[in-house]
Amino acid sequence: MTSQELKQALVNRKPVIFKRVNGDRLEYAYISGIIYRMKNGKLDVSVELMDKSLHSVTIVSPSQVSYLNKEE
Repeated sequence: MTSQELKQALVNRKPVIFKRVNGDRLEYAYISGIIYRMKNGKLDVSVELMDKSLHSVTIVSPSQVSYLNKEE
């Protein structure tokens, strides 16, 4: 997701998919946060995903996140 898409997803709280490196696709309730950090002099962006039970979060790269497509 782009920076603008992340901001929109944070506000609209639609379900998202996390695409793991091994190809697994995990569904999450929504994006609950966008994290900006400085690493080695560069801006690093991470996404906080709320699990479906609404009790815990997972921090991932924005490139691995997309909206849930109900046709999948």
